[in-house]
Amino acid sequence: MLKQYFKQAWQLIKQNKLFSSIYVAGTALAVSMVMVIAIFFYLMTGNIYPELERNRLLFVKMAEITPKDTTQTSNSSSLLSLQTVKNCFYSLQSPETVSAILFTFKNNYRVHALGSTAERKVHTKYTDANFWKIYQFRFLQGKPFSQEEFDSAIPSVVISESLSQYLFPDGQATGNHFMMNEKEYKVSGVVKDGSYLLSESFAHIWLPYTLHPDHLETFSRDDILGYMTVVILMKDAGDTRVVSDEIHASIQRYSAGLTQNINLLGQPDNLFASYFRLGNRPLDINDILLKFGFVLLIFLLVPAINLSGLNSSRMEKRLSEMGVRKAFGAPNITLLNQILIENFLLTLMGAFVGLLVSYLLVTFFSDMFLGGLSVMTSDMEVITGNTTGIAPGMLVNFTVFFWAFLSALVINVLSAIIPAYRFTKKNITDSLSENYTH
Repeated sequence: MLKQYFKQAWQLIKQNKLFSSIYVAGTALAVSMVMVIAIFFYLMTGNIYPELERNRLLFVKMAEITPKDTTQTSNSSSLLSLQTVKNCFYSLQSPETVSAILFTFKNNYRVHALGSTAERKVHTKYTDANFWKIYQFRFLQGKPFSQEEFDSAIPSVVISESLSQYLFPDGQATGNHFMMNEKEYKVSGVVKDGSYLLSESFAHIWLPYTLHPDHLETFSRDDILGYMTVVILMKDAGDTRVVSDEIHASIQRYSAGLTQNINLLGQPDNLFASYFRLGNRPLDINDILLKFGFVLLIFLLVPAINLSGLNSSRMEKRLSEMGVRKAFGAPNITLLNQILIENFLLTLMGAFVGLLVSYLLVTFFSDMFLGGLSVMTSDMEVITGNTTGIAPGMLVNFTVFFWAFLSALVINVLSAIIPAYRFTKKNITDSLSENYTH
């Protein structure tokens, strides 16, 4: 029976090409808009190389300090100092791993091969040895710099595959040296390039932060604030509360002997929340999700209403057909199923077209749509030179397809169910009458 429904539906679609084309186009537009948002969310939260454990990550990127002396009203907020990181985060027991990253405000680094004067701008990331336990980089050559090299501030670094090809065209990079800003560095390992949209892990060169002269710098009372951020890998995705409680207990113990109170402003954040945290402003993640949900509802509801009008117009032309089928004993549920299947075929076609359109929009306008995912968009030439923004493998996945199918299904139900139900309830006499009006 279901197979027969699909055959009949396909014949009706071919007989009404104008209606079918308009319906498919309307569905495609709605689905493409929903998909752009869905892809945006996926790129922010999905497990994408090398960030393959994103649901287990927590971030602390700043703190606010206020005097314990209530007669003073000053406050300051910024990133964390290394002293704070060591006392409050490196000592945590509940997470699997804790890593600290040095934030550098200027990134005008230039590299060149030994014996060459041709320079290339690169993006760097100063981190610790635990960084490689959190992000699952694929090493093509060598290995990450060791804890001993980190502690001793040995200029041993990891570089990306694209940079390796530029600096060492013969293919062998591990153990060789190159120049960056007139200093010589040794290559410890080479990793497969990641996407520049994954700003937490992306770089061309990863260096021990002990090499940077600012890693010990502080600029606040009690040396609480500095230039460090913290990323935490939980043992389990459900450990957020446990880790958060331990962090705040650690902060309280540390601040007990200080003159300043330390406020983490609701952190640690998961990856999604960390994208929306701006300075010391309050972060209401539920409000953000509500706004996104409202936008999605508009994208689905408006085209569904328009398509519902098309369905009503089409149903009026099919009243006599339904009357004949009712006269031969077809129950309302049978007629309703056929109408829904017809519309589902159209919405499925529209969803497929919309999926392609959304991929084209996101792929060809990735810098415009998704630049906000990266903190490095101030110098996109450096970032996008030979690196990947959105790769096909990042988009072709079950999550994205699920959202395409779900949005098509919602549009189908919203646009078809009411007019279909309304017209199947008409009696046989009205359905067969050519003079029927409503």
